[in-house]
Amino acid sequence: MKKIIMLILLMVLFCFALPIIFTKRYESQEVGSKVEENEYDYKQYNTIRLLHAETGEIEEINIDEYLYGVVSAEMPANFHEEALKAQSLVARTYTIYKIVNGSKHEGADICDSASCCQAWISKEDRFSKWNEAECENNWKKIVNAVEATKGQIITYEGNPINAFFHSNSGGTTETPTNVWGGGNYPYLQTVETVGEDA
Repeated sequence: MKKIIMLILLMVLFCFALPIIFTKRYESQEVGSKVEENEYDYKQYNTIRLLHAETGEIEEINIDEYLYGVVSAEMPANFHEEALKAQSLVARTYTIYKIVNGSKHEGADICDSASCCQAWISKEDRFSKWNEAECENNWKKIVNAVEATKGQIITYEGNPINAFFHSNSGGTTETPTNVWGGGNYPYLQTVETVGEDA
């Protein structure tokens, strides 16, 4: 069982690290190059409008507070710190991509449904699902991961990428057009993933 958990952890780390590995960080490139600086105007996207799918209510929320809820909903808090940071970076990039490219939710930037946008859970609801003795430590790990990547996104040709993420690819990632249709994403290509054979 321990071996399986370690393999799953390695797979998740690999999947979240792919965009980071293939994207240069903090380097300004000449105009026209593919990868540019991956920081954005933090003031411009400081607050987002979050649609709560169950109630239909729209809440204005600080992007970091929103990301705390996304990371805690999408990844177990006991995962390695670097995995939580990778999840934070991918979740922020996905959020900014949705804002920049227009939301399908009238009056909102993104929703809290994993089947539509990305999962989100409030701090109170998250605490109610964790062991009481671990709540504060778990939350601190998530906050630290989001803060460690504050203001960072993954870009391609100066624009935020559509940062899809998953926990298991079955040994090979799929070309996004085969999963969701639409256009091709040159920054997301089929690659073999190691450690996924149980």
